[in-house]
Amino acid sequence: MNQQNGYYSLIQFCPDLSRLEGINVGVVVYSLEEKCVRVRISHDNSRIRKSFGKQDWTLLNRAKLSIQNQLLSQLFVTVEDLHAYIAKRANFLQLTPLRSMSIANIDSDVRALYDRLVGSEAAERRRRIDWQLGKKLQDAGVTDFVQKSVQVEIPNFNKSIRVPFAYQNGRYNLISPVMFEPEAILAQTGKCALEGQFLYGKKHSSLGDMRLVVVANFDDQIEKSTRDLVKTIFEEHSVMLYSFENLDPLVDDIKRSAAIHAVHKVS
Repeated sequence: MNQQNGYYSLIQFCPDLSRLEGINVGVVVYSLEEKCVRVRISHDNSRIRKSFGKQDWTLLNRAKLSIQNQLLSQLFVTVEDLHAYIAKRANFLQLTPLRSMSIANIDSDVRALYDRLVGSEAAERRRRIDWQLGKKLQDAGVTDFVQKSVQVEIPNFNKSIRVPFAYQNGRYNLISPVMFEPEAILAQTGKCALEGQFLYGKKHSSLGDMRLVVVANFDDQIEKSTRDLVKTIFEEHSVMLYSFENLDPLVDDIKRSAAIHAVHKVS
């Protein structure tokens, strides 16, 4: 595969520019040959909360979306154009000076940079919550009735979804554990709702009809009214919602479905 010349910059949250302290919240990759930009932004604010305390999360999330839209909508004909954009940044979201890189596939490369430089803590938290759900399913005696580490393409989108567990009950249910946090609950809810709607509305060539099943671990700060709203949104988008606090309904459905479909062991 031909290598292209390019540059990357990190998007950082810097609450006090005079102190030069920041948290990586995104990454930008620019291709010289294609004159195009790719951006990945984190919706996870846990590092910011840990390092700098409580912030105006609504303002911060809007600022992330704004800088992403600006970068994707502007035409950077030369790398100097991007340099100039970076130099004009004056608020709490800063872009680091451009660093050169070789680009093999810009979409894959921006994901790899994001995972390495931004998303490691979120990835570790995903692995932890996957393990916690696996332990609960094991304690309930149903791990032999679910498939492990399943990945499927989302219809009409050039992306896939990976879940730690799945099972069949007339629909192929993709079980996704999610840690809902106060500052990211809107983005998390919207992402799950959108994925669930597309999974439910399209039939997979080999798996058949599908459904997204979210097992939620709500932060203690999230009020019941907000949890109820999440449930309502999920119902409107054909997403099933269970909670870590009460997995019995999900466990019962897995057992019942295994009996109906004569499932003895899934590998």
